[in-house]
Amino acid sequence: MKMIAFRADGGLNIGMGHIMRSLSLAKEFRKNGYKVYFISKYRGGIEKIKEENFDVIQLKLREIKNTTGFNYGNPKELDKEADEIISIIKLYNIDLLFIDTYNVTEEYFLKIKQHVKKLGYIDDLNKFVYPVDILINGNITAEYMDYKKYSEDEIMLLGPKYNLIRDEFRNLPKRKIKEKVEEIMITTGGSDPHNMSSRILNWLLNDKELKKLKINVIVGSGFNNKEELRKISQIYNNVILHENVKRISEIMLKSDIAISTGGSTLYELCACGTPTLAFIYADNQEFIVEKMDESGYVKNLGWYDKLQKEYLINNLKEYMYNFYEKENIYKIQKKLVDGKGVERIFKAFKNDINL
Repeated sequence: MKMIAFRADGGLNIGMGHIMRSLSLAKEFRKNGYKVYFISKYRGGIEKIKEENFDVIQLKLREIKNTTGFNYGNPKELDKEADEIISIIKLYNIDLLFIDTYNVTEEYFLKIKQHVKKLGYIDDLNKFVYPVDILINGNITAEYMDYKKYSEDEIMLLGPKYNLIRDEFRNLPKRKIKEKVEEIMITTGGSDPHNMSSRILNWLLNDKELKKLKINVIVGSGFNNKEELRKISQIYNNVILHENVKRISEIMLKSDIAISTGGSTLYELCACGTPTLAFIYADNQEFIVEKMDESGYVKNLGWYDKLQKEYLINNLKEYMYNFYEKENIYKIQKKLVDGKGVERIFKAFKNDINL
């Protein structure tokens, strides 16, 4: 049996996007008979991995102490981390290692690469030329980022056809576009370090036209504002909190419009055909949100810290009262992501990589 490991983290200061997309690919390999481990270091991500019944090897590095904003780690830690990973590769006889973290350097990759048969990287940023055997970027922006190969035999899988969307988004039922909007969804990912969920929720509840709508709020495992949200939902019975969600596609499909942070959630909303207002939470989301707005898949609200109540409300009402726009958005969104990205990636390994 071939042994595969994924190096990914998730938590309050990182979000859960790296964990979720790595899990999506990990499940495809497990389904095809591979033994899969995860290498991780933060509690939130480790708990999610264990929920999906994968073995987790925990790194010895400490939890991030900063509780505000995004922090992907310190490059000064990477030499020590590489040593730990090399020890894990040898102990567990890892054949293929996927790395999915922004805290990487060329030296980090090169140090690990000589100890594993194949090395893969899941990327968003194109920070430098990556010395890996396979590079995956399933974003709409990937084909515009001018990637360069480190070696001639490096395999690059770029664009939405290789998007690491979860299998629950395959073969979804057709959405019925309603003339009258009844439900709205708010999602900020696995964590909400800037408390945008409460902020947006209060804006909606203070608007005469919107406060009676059913509002579905996704509460991620890394939220530190759960109590505040619970208090709001106790006052307003039309505010529904969704914690420990097993199938988020069901909520996306019944919500007529979504307000969402940028990132991987946008592809899930497109797969569901949900008209979406997207705000930017982190640097890696900016180009994605801009490109998706340019192509008509979502509406770009800009950076979270510049977002004003009036701008959000006005854009939301434009969606609400324009049936034909919602219908057109649905048609183009469904063409962006077909849910088969992990299958294509696995086939690339079977066909192009001798492992």
